[in-house]
Amino acid sequence: MYLTKAVFKVRALTWIIVALVLSNSVFAGGGQSLNISSSSTQGLAPETLSISLDSTEPTEGFVIAVAYDDSMAAVSDLSTAGTATESSNAELIVPEILSGGFTLGVVVDADHPFDGHSIPAGTGQALAMVTVTPMAVVSVETDVDFSFSDNTLNNPPLSNILVQGGLSVGAGAGLGLNGGTLTLLVPPPATMRIEDGSAIADGTGSTGDARILLDNSLGGVQGFVTAITHDPTMITLEGISTGADASAAGAEFEISNTYPNGGTYGVVLDFQSPFEGQTIPEGNDTHIATYTYSCNNANIYVEGEPTPASDSSALTLSDGTLGSPTLDNVIVVSGLSVAPLHENGTFTCDPIAYPAEDTTLWMETAFDEGAGNYAYHGQTGDLCFYYSDEDDYIQGFTFTVCYDCNLTIHEDSWEFNGSILDQVGVEYTAVQVDDDPDDGDGCELIVALLLDALPPFEGQTLPQTVATSGDGADGRLLIGKMRVTVDMDAECNEDQLIEWCNDINGNGDVTLYNNVVIDFESLRLYERNDTLVHVVPEEIFQRGDCNSDDKVDLADSATMLANQFNGLPILCPDACDSNDDGHLNMADSVHLLNWLFKFGDVPPAPGPFNDGPDATTDDTLPVCDSDDTNC
Repeated sequence: MYLTKAVFKVRALTWIIVALVLSNSVFAGGGQSLNISSSSTQGLAPETLSISLDSTEPTEGFVIAVAYDDSMAAVSDLSTAGTATESSNAELIVPEILSGGFTLGVVVDADHPFDGHSIPAGTGQALAMVTVTPMAVVSVETDVDFSFSDNTLNNPPLSNILVQGGLSVGAGAGLGLNGGTLTLLVPPPATMRIEDGSAIADGTGSTGDARILLDNSLGGVQGFVTAITHDPTMITLEGISTGADASAAGAEFEISNTYPNGGTYGVVLDFQSPFEGQTIPEGNDTHIATYTYSCNNANIYVEGEPTPASDSSALTLSDGTLGSPTLDNVIVVSGLSVAPLHENGTFTCDPIAYPAEDTTLWMETAFDEGAGNYAYHGQTGDLCFYYSDEDDYIQGFTFTVCYDCNLTIHEDSWEFNGSILDQVGVEYTAVQVDDDPDDGDGCELIVALLLDALPPFEGQTLPQTVATSGDGADGRLLIGKMRVTVDMDAECNEDQLIEWCNDINGNGDVTLYNNVVIDFESLRLYERNDTLVHVVPEEIFQRGDCNSDDKVDLADSATMLANQFNGLPILCPDACDSNDDGHLNMADSVHLLNWLFKFGDVPPAPGPFNDGPDATTDDTLPVCDSDDTNC
């Protein structure tokens, strides 16, 4: 049968003490005592009790056996360091931590040459130090007794004795055994608190931090979990990181998870070998984690206007709602999970003020033949960009534009001819046209202009403008223009919008927005005027075909006269305007008769031989409504 090392030492100690006692069977008298100190601790913080000796004789060895309630406390260390046991150079020391108790056997002179050294007589001499850790956080003050116990602990069971002059002194021989008490005090509860945070609601993804703080007097924190919810309509959780105090304590493991409405964070301090037992110390306002948020909605106003109210979201320490399985907010102290009190916080999205800016931008469409922003299918015109600014020198622009996908903006058509840029010069130009209606973000135009972008950087800018009317339109200057075409599938008699819009990416990945650069600052709040293209039917007719029967003859001259003098309805006034002077009168009938019968001039295009569009603009005549004229 083989003995474990510990059991062997205990039995060796027992045999040695028995040998010492048998060498002189006369038992010593009283006047000696073993004593356990009393102390208190709060929460789960460990405490040290001392075991001391009062003796009138030198002590050659001793056995200590102490019992306690291990459901309330646990002995984690039994040491003779710094005690009279150590200073006497004891040669055999056998500590044993057992379930519900511990034993300590010491023989001072156990090795050859047996020169008889011992622990000298004295009062209050420490023999051992016992480190005790509470096993529970108590709600009422609780005493844990540490009592000397004979014949109950270890194998074989040991009794508390001193060996003095070769004699065994136990309780039966007058050895006093004075136990001690560890009082478990009710601690202030640990509190996990969310410190309020904020970010600027500028619409560019600016972030702010909400620190997670811990007030804790329970003991060193070995790990923790935080689970915090927020309002996903107001803010977005961008990330979670280790707090300064947790990082300084040497956190070795962290895991975070983010969800639309919150995030969880778990940290273990001592996760990797050599397992040195690091913890976050007790204290108040201990920074254990940081949650970083951004604001979902821009909250921008112009300086001088009333400040809008701040938007905010509650930050809530929420148990049992996040994760799978769901997690609770806990701290780990002495291997035990402790649920702290919760103090929730708020994350605020602060409005940002932009300086008032008097820059004004316009987009306008201009189509051929003086039609303005009226155009028919397939017609191409200009999308023109203008600016005015009476007191600033502009260094550059970003134009971000959304437009109806029934229009086509030609990416390679940007031109400066006749514009202020043609005079001043521009050193950087970038144009992107996203003309794909099926890519999920509509049709977009991005134009970037920077006047001074190349050495020797002479600082050229756009000049100030001079307004000659209330809205400044007369004093505006042309920046540039692009070609725009009405697609054949555009709905007739509908407006196709071209609008300034922000936060678009064109054909790239970078989200861009409208801004004007003045004095090296990006300004985003200034007046911008949208435009549109109104799709109209294109007039298709034969010049002279006044009765709309697809041929020109004497009946058309009769129709002209009947319309002018008897009010006969006609479908296409332009077709009846045979001389193309923009007016319907007797001259049209005469002009047609001269052509038909007297070798006169042919009626101007588009006829009288084939259907076609009007080559001139007759603003005085109504639009044709014949079968040949439609969208």
